Amino acid sequence: MVQKAALKKILVTGGSGMIGRAIISRLVGSNQCLVRAQVRDRLDARSKMANGVDLTVVDLQAADFTRIGDQEMRALTKDIEFVVHAAGLVHQESASYQEYEVVNVRATQQLAEACVANGVHTLIFLSTSAVYGKGPFKNISEAGPFSAKTPYAVSKMTSENYLQSLAQKIPRIIVLRPSMVFGEGDRGNLLSLIRQIKEEKYVHIGSGSTQKSLIYSKDLAAAVHLCLQKVPNGYHVFNVANPIPVSMKDLADNIAATMNITKKFSSVPEGLLKMGLKAVQAFMPGKINVTPEQIEKLATETTLSTDSLIASTGFAPATNLQSAIKAEVDWATANKLI
Repeated sequence: MVQKAALKKILVTGGSGMIGRAIISRLVGSNQCLVRAQVRDRLDARSKMANGVDLTVVDLQAADFTRIGDQEMRALTKDIEFVVHAAGLVHQESASYQEYEVVNVRATQQLAEACVANGVHTLIFLSTSAVYGKGPFKNISEAGPFSAKTPYAVSKMTSENYLQSLAQKIPRIIVLRPSMVFGEGDRGNLLSLIRQIKEEKYVHIGSGSTQKSLIYSKDLAAAVHLCLQKVPNGYHVFNVANPIPVSMKDLADNIAATMNITKKFSSVPEGLLKMGLKAVQAFMPGKINVTPEQIEKLATETTLSTDSLIASTGFAPATNLQSAIKAEVDWATANKLI
């Protein structure tokens, strides 16, 4: 009689977020894992994810978390073999570095220390491609150069450096640096772009030829699963993105087509657009919900090399761009966000 393989015991932090939910869905669907999820609200999380997931409430943003975090993290990682750390403070432009430091740095350190104490075999850390800076950069590898400037990027780079110092204490540490992530649950840049297009406020910056690396949340989850299956022991860092970048023109055209919008987009030089935006914001505050920084981001090429990830895991995105965009648009429509 062939004995059935034991299920892997995996903790996913940030279980209520877009990335965490996608990872949990992927792992549960594999029928190979017992999943524990760290969430902030059990009732809210239960309504969003599959049955059979062990939900544990730990609020990384609680006022007293720094004081009680060590105890919370040790309980969270008890009897766990693999940890996927997807929790973090993100898309909070008004947050100070101190707020990012508590959630993205100190909580990560406490989690890693708990992994060491409880003999966890694998820690996967969701970092960010923002550690390379605002750009422009083309096909950048994991070697950099680095230019973390924002509090968010600095907090992630700080955590990466700390985890590298634990390389001899945790058998396998994998740092993933995703490009811009989108999908069901997105509250960030792509949702803002979708809103601008629906409200007919979007214009191409220049020719619209700026290239961007993107990753659909379910494809990112597939990359995490492949890393758990195929990456050997040691300390590893991988960029994660669809290997084929997309131009802003093609991205906007795909979004418009998904929403049955046939209007052609105008093209405006970046400098002129920024000047016009400043004038509108000065004389008609609140009329346009886009900032000069967002315009600069859209106009700046940021593409990643995923050669290392592909060589190590065979990663290949399963979702084409239009299907992935439709999934986000349908979700945003159902939740009355657009």
